[in-house]
Amino acid sequence: MPEKISLDWSNKDDIEGVSFPRDTLNRAKYATFLTQFLVGQGFDETREKDDQKRNYVLNLNSEWGSGKTYFLKRWSHDLKAHFPVVYIDAWQQDYSDDPLMTAISSIIKQLREQAKMPESSPKFQLPKKALGLLKAAAPGFARSMAKRYLDMDLAAFLQADDDSELKDAKDSEGNPIDLSELASTMVKQLIDEHDGKKKAIDDLKVHVANWVQTVTETQQLTYPAFIFIDELDRCRPSYAVEMLETIKHIFDIKGIVFVVATDTEQLQHAVKAIYGEGFDARLYLGRFFNSRFSLKAPDLKSFLEVHTDISKLSGEYLKKAGIQILPPNDDASITLSNISVILGAFKMPPRTAIQIADRVVATISNMPNGSKIDILMLTTLLCFYEEDVEKFHKIVQQSFTYKDDAGNDKKLVHYLKYRFSSNQAYFKTHINPDAYAPTFLKYCNPITHGYKNRIYTFNLTSYFQQFFAKHFKSDETDLSGMLADKSRPQESPMEIRQKQFITEKNNDDNQGMVWLDFIYHQYGFDKILPKFYKDYVELASALDLIEEEPKND
Repeated sequence: MPEKISLDWSNKDDIEGVSFPRDTLNRAKYATFLTQFLVGQGFDETREKDDQKRNYVLNLNSEWGSGKTYFLKRWSHDLKAHFPVVYIDAWQQDYSDDPLMTAISSIIKQLREQAKMPESSPKFQLPKKALGLLKAAAPGFARSMAKRYLDMDLAAFLQADDDSELKDAKDSEGNPIDLSELASTMVKQLIDEHDGKKKAIDDLKVHVANWVQTVTETQQLTYPAFIFIDELDRCRPSYAVEMLETIKHIFDIKGIVFVVATDTEQLQHAVKAIYGEGFDARLYLGRFFNSRFSLKAPDLKSFLEVHTDISKLSGEYLKKAGIQILPPNDDASITLSNISVILGAFKMPPRTAIQIADRVVATISNMPNGSKIDILMLTTLLCFYEEDVEKFHKIVQQSFTYKDDAGNDKKLVHYLKYRFSSNQAYFKTHINPDAYAPTFLKYCNPITHGYKNRIYTFNLTSYFQQFFAKHFKSDETDLSGMLADKSRPQESPMEIRQKQFITEKNNDDNQGMVWLDFIYHQYGFDKILPKFYKDYVELASALDLIEEEPKND
């Protein structure tokens, strides 16, 4: 047994002509842990001689988009330096009606290649007789024969108390049938089927064990052998269930461990499609696995970085396209982080989160030169549209109301405060005061204002109440009114806002909001009409991207 195999995915790798980027989700540690665990389950020299090798089946549970294919590809690739390894993409081969043949052909081919032997090598051949037995041993042959030629149920026929119950049986041409002779023939056929299948399976197990041994001896590898089954939850329900039954009942070979990667919830739907909605699919699936390891989904920002093309959120692209966004950020990853904060607040599932992030990017990429857009406002409206179209329309029509627990009509600002009151997430914005000169410096002396070129933050709930609700005419507070000295009515709202920079320069909690308010009004984001946001959202939401889980995420 190798001593504590440690897997390092900090650099990109090329696997079978496909480039796999570095492990940005820090998954190598899970592969390292599972390797040590499964090695101990499949082979342990400290156990009794006849118990050193064991069969083990692990279910790697991972929801869509969490990177299980990347995980399995890199993991299985790295293990080849230490163990016999087979990787099977079940979905790519579910055109076949025979999961057993799919597994056998993959095992033969990949173990032979790992042993560096030619295709004609006698050490990696399955006798035609064995293949024939496996194919011909399909259950139900006698049953189908009885149905075809006698138009009767075989179970009822064999369970009859005596021949008198079926004495009038006739063949398809109307001739009487000797039922005692037929019964004897059918019973013999059923027994032969069972014996033939059992012999074929026993022979297959011997051959697979020999193939594994050949790889270990020729390449100086060790036990156990690893067989990875990927994408099972994407297969046809019947194929997925048959593959599991094949693994459990045919490939229970000592010294082999299986890793079956699934989105378990989706696989349960496949099982129910076969056995009915009332069937306990979770309990059923549990019988196929010795244990289950759940690959935790990454945080939403990391998840979106993997699946979303954020190049159009970069400062370089926006400047070239002549588009101004709020909050301003040159770093696309910060803007994506702000988007993920809103998606997280709405508890959007992974697939939907990707769709909405892609719609934000699609909106920006199609805006004309000179456009402005509040990214936070757009993302929030896209979430409302996805969640409840009627609610979205009321918001953009500035007619949204809802009833509180006491039955009183309340405005949008109250709804937002109530719904997101426990959310403590923060947005980020990179502010360089010099970029806003001379407007900013008109009232703020560059020596005394105290603001630096850095990242400023502001709270999600504060943004919703003081900007989002206000923009859609459902606000009872105004940042300038809250901060302003009302004894100075002769000053313009912008003059008041600019002077707040001096007032708030020592208040870290308010600095981000003061900056956002200044840019929002000074650069015309407050002039973007609700109908424009409505058009942006409806146009982008008509785009439903067919998103497949990337192979090298």
